Amino acid sequence: MGLANVFINVLLPIFILIGLGLLLDRKLHIEAKAISQVIFYIFSPALIFSSLVTSTVSGQDSAIILAFMVIITLVVGLLTWGLGRLARVDRVTMSAFLLTTLFMNSGNYGLSVNLFAFGEAGLARAAIYFVGSSILTNTLGIFVAAKGRTNIKTALMRVFKAPMVYAVFAAFLVNALKITVPEPVSKALSLSAGGAVPSLLLLLGMQLAHVSLDKDIWLATASSLIRLVVAAGLAWLLADLLGLEGVTRQVCIVESAMPAAVTPLIIAVEYNAKPKLVTSAIFVSTLASMLTLTILLSLLM
Repeated sequence: MGLANVFINVLLPIFILIGLGLLLDRKLHIEAKAISQVIFYIFSPALIFSSLVTSTVSGQDSAIILAFMVIITLVVGLLTWGLGRLARVDRVTMSAFLLTTLFMNSGNYGLSVNLFAFGEAGLARAAIYFVGSSILTNTLGIFVAAKGRTNIKTALMRVFKAPMVYAVFAAFLVNALKITVPEPVSKALSLSAGGAVPSLLLLLGMQLAHVSLDKDIWLATASSLIRLVVAAGLAWLLADLLGLEGVTRQVCIVESAMPAAVTPLIIAVEYNAKPKLVTSAIFVSTLASMLTLTILLSLLM
């Protein structure tokens, strides 16, 4: 598919919704936290549960997707750490630098891109990647931001407060025990799941409305290059090494090449890990992704 077709049919609808979210924040001053909580407690768990219950993704494919996500995260983390050491950044800056490259926006942005590009099959696989990435963000992310001062119990408690984790467990039980979900419940979940993708994109726009560029713009640019270009190249190589094919291969590569995630910003603020640098990286990488993802998708589709 040509570059123009990819941009118009896959990315432009996404950025229209992101732009509308930014306008909602600027013009109507809507409270983003309330929308975020609805997504966090209702829409996202419903989307995860519905996608996994109706998914035709095999257990083997699911395991490969999760393993792929972990390997890419660790390799990108080691590369970022090495570059940070070469640049002789201080420990706090290193934490912020790692937060911007380790964790990709596999939720707000990634789910939408994979749905529009690869359909329901892409969404089902992206949902698995998203769940695994979210768990890493809320464990490894805390350790990175706190520079090792946070204990394991605190990190694990944060993970088990996330409704999407229980949505995964529930979907696993339904599939394993071949339970038929009652039709009223199934319809309610389907309706809720349908609201997840547009709400996530509107929320992303509302969050970007508060982003400003930090004085360390060179680090934000470097992290964006790692997140969008280097990670994409590494993901492509890893997919070839693992022999991935079809939609699973496409989704794993695209998810790995997403811009910096928004969730680490919350962690950076909590632990004072240069949140301005993190917000700059989110802003730069999200805008630059219009170009990088258009090229990547045109190569994959």
